[in-house]
This record gives sequence, C-alpha cells and structure tokens, in this order.
Amino acid sequence: MVLVAILAVVLALVIASSFITLPYYSLVPGDALPVSSLIKVPPGRAYRPHGHVLLTDVGVAPVLLVDLLPDLLSSDTALVSSSALIGSAPASEFNAQGTVDMQESQLTAEVAAFRQLGYSVPERNAGAVVYQILPGTAAWRSLHVGEVVTSLGGRAITSAPGLVKAMEGERPGSVVALTVGSVRDPSAGHTVTVKLGSSPRDRSQAFLGIYAVTQPQYQLPFRVSISSDGIGGPSAGLAFTLGILDTLAGGDLTGGRTVAATGTIHPDGTVGPVGGVAEKTVAVERAGATVFLVPKAEYAVAEAKATPQLKVFAVTSLPQALHDLAVMGGHLGRAATGPVPGPGGHSAPAGWQDDPWS
Repeated sequence: MVLVAILAVVLALVIASSFITLPYYSLVPGDALPVSSLIKVPPGRAYRPHGHVLLTDVGVAPVLLVDLLPDLLSSDTALVSSSALIGSAPASEFNAQGTVDMQESQLTAEVAAFRQLGYSVPERNAGAVVYQILPGTAAWRSLHVGEVVTSLGGRAITSAPGLVKAMEGERPGSVVALTVGSVRDPSAGHTVTVKLGSSPRDRSQAFLGIYAVTQPQYQLPFRVSISSDGIGGPSAGLAFTLGILDTLAGGDLTGGRTVAATGTIHPDGTVGPVGGVAEKTVAVERAGATVFLVPKAEYAVAEAKATPQLKVFAVTSLPQALHDLAVMGGHLGRAATGPVPGPGGHSAPAGWQDDPWS
C-alpha cells in the first residue's frame, strides 16, 4: 500500500508537471529547406538550380516543467528566458512581429537581388508600419501589427517621424480616421477610425499606442513570389536573396553544392546578425549542407558547433557571399553585375526593424 501511494504521488507530480509552464523558451534545431521550392518568378525567367540554397530556422517552444531536465541535458537545446525572447509583449504580438519581419525580409531580398543583377530599383518612403501595439491603448482594438499607416485625419503619412508629427496636432478624446495598407502594397488601404487616448507621460498629449517604423516601397522590375512556409523572423533574408539570384542568374550559383545561409539582408546588400546559430548549424548539417554562410558576428558559434564536413564562412555583405561561392566553384552569371551607381542601385539600408530571432 505504501508503494502504491508513492507511485500515485509520483504519477500525480508527473501529470501536474505536464501542465506547468516555466518562464522559459527552448530553442532547438529547426528545418533546413531549399529556397528554390519557395520562390516563384515569371515564366521564361527561371533557370533550374544545379545545387541547393537552404534557409534554416530555429524551433521555439514554451518550456513545461516535465521538459526542463531533458532540455538541460540536451547539447542541441538552449533555454532562453521569456523576457529575453519576447519582452513584455503578449506571445501573439511576438508572433505577429515575426510575420512582419519575414514579409520585410522577403521584400528586401528581392530588392537586393534585383540590384545585384544590375536593375535599378527606385525606393521611397510609403508610410509607417505598425510594429508594436500597447495593450489597452486606442490602437489595441483598431490596428494590427503589420498594417502600414499612410494617412491620419486626411494628412499623408510617409514615415514614422511623419506620423509622430501628425499626432502633435491632435487632442486626447478626438476621433481620427487612419488609412492603412500592407507591407507589400501600402497604398491599397482601408480606413480605420480610432478614438485617441492620453499619453502616460503628458495627459494633455494625444496617444495612439503604437511603435512604428518607416515602411519603404520599391519599384521592382517584375514580381517575385516567396512563400515563408510558416517561418517567422528576418534571418532568411540572405538565403532568399541567394535563391532569387540562383533562379534568375543561371542556376549554378552554388556549383552544384548544397549551401545553407542565414543572415538578415538590407537593400544595399549588408548582411546583419541573427539568433540561434548553434541550433541552425545542427539543422543544416542534418539536411546535408556542406557550406554554411553566416553573419560575421556568429561565425565563432557556428564554427564551434560544425563538424569537419561543414565549411563555415563569415560574411558581412551579399558581394562577399557571392565571392565565397565563386571561389568554391559557383558560377555567378548575371549575379556578378552588381548595383548600378546612384539612386535605385547603391542605397543606404532602410530603417525597418531588425530582430535576430527566427
């Protein structure tokens, strides 16, 4: 009877631990997918790739008490506090921000690739994209993360500072009409009516309750369609850019190799930092990659995790990544052209939100 009682208590504790969520998230190796299956270009423009360019991601999940010990003992799992990963925002908003980051990453990858192919891609500020909404504020029930504000009260909004300036003329309690569009098409908008609140810092100042960044709009030579395959965050930017170039520039960018890449991408081709590189290194090796292009800041982490079968390269820009591929036997084709001088070619990076998690 004592043994039965002990077993019952243990069973009850195990069951209870399966429902207790700790303030941590686990990061585990995710997927490594060929981007060629996610990229679509107009008929007649695509070359069949001879190798593969892989994007990679990290699996992120809340940690249950029952999972804590296995996670701590796994060399391929990292634990991150909830506050470090998502801050004070609700998980739903964190996920929505990841979707925005992915949309921006895809759009910027197209721009960087087209410019590298020698196309002129003019850009302009098109509005203020909603990146964060404070709970309980005027915008909480009216706006959504990822919408682009293009006018307030009939006044055109082309940037985040412009939205701040327009708000200075409003008063708490006033009702304003906002025109909002999307990241892909800011000008195709609809009207949202919002009753403004008061700023926590100054009760006399009208308060909308959002954090916004300036949304660029680009004049692309033709449309490229990219599927995110359920992945969030901006860290597939470099992989998407290389995948587009491989598709449009001849199909032999990798020299027949399986090449994985991670890194954010800016319109001028700058490669930025990402998170979860240790887990991504495991994922790309499992997928058969023999080359892994990573941001320079993450090189040491990837190199320490890689086996001798995986060659890791540190890159800071798209031209450097292309140079490394060419040294390994890749054929750049039109990807060797480079951006044209002046506006629409070489350009300073747009100021959309950098978030390393994917």
